[in-house]
Amino acid sequence: MQEQFSFSTEEEIYPEDNCLAMQVSNQHFCFCIYHPDDQKVLELKRYVFGTVNEKQLQEIVNKNPRLQGSFYKIITGLDFGFNSLLPATLNNSDAAPLMYLEQADQQDHVITEVIEERQIANMYTVAPGILTWLVHNFPSSAYLHAHTVQIKSVKGAYEHGVLKVNIAEKTFTVQAFKNESLLLSKTYAYHATADVAFYLLKICEVFSFNQEQVALQLSGLIDTQSKLYQELYDYFLHITLMPANWIDTITDLPAHYFTSLNELIGCELFQEA
Repeated sequence: MQEQFSFSTEEEIYPEDNCLAMQVSNQHFCFCIYHPDDQKVLELKRYVFGTVNEKQLQEIVNKNPRLQGSFYKIITGLDFGFNSLLPATLNNSDAAPLMYLEQADQQDHVITEVIEERQIANMYTVAPGILTWLVHNFPSSAYLHAHTVQIKSVKGAYEHGVLKVNIAEKTFTVQAFKNESLLLSKTYAYHATADVAFYLLKICEVFSFNQEQVALQLSGLIDTQSKLYQELYDYFLHITLMPANWIDTITDLPAHYFTSLNELIGCELFQEA
């Protein structure tokens, strides 16, 4: 396990006045403590590892005693690679066979989220040990899948299509929209930067997107000077780095690094029941 980023304000942090947002995947754990009134980040850390397990997560909590505080609200984003989208009208109580077709472990928990505004059911899996650990340590947390968050965060209509892409160390997620219709939401593994360009160009081919017209919205661990960005720039004309819309005075990182974490906050955390 490696601590990749670690930033914190010098101000006193009172959990009961603030909110906690976390992201968990097979390769990383990220959290931020956020003041809802000021829309301000107070603490942000990111850890990476080969494959997540409960021991590593517990070690992170032990190293960060603030995580054990009683926060005003908590939201956790999950992305473990196995998910399937269906029209909400076709959703039924037994989604497990669909997950097994995706080669998910039959011991995993299957969770279904309905994205009401698009009438889509997102079914995904979480390893039982990870889910049990999360519920035990953060019993008041709400949960959303990464794809649910990213689908919800796309607003407006795109006549020529849009590819919403979030880059991590070994994977990236992409949502493809045409006008207001969702065409694809998927996580891909990549080994070289050329893999990302290949997948995106293939998506354009399948859905008849003109790469000179389609909007490419990028976030995550990508820099304008990186080989990956330069390769994408060679193929796509309309590229936007999507910033996190929060006040960040504690890091010197590019504004798009944690857009997906900010989208998790905006998507659910501060919505009143």
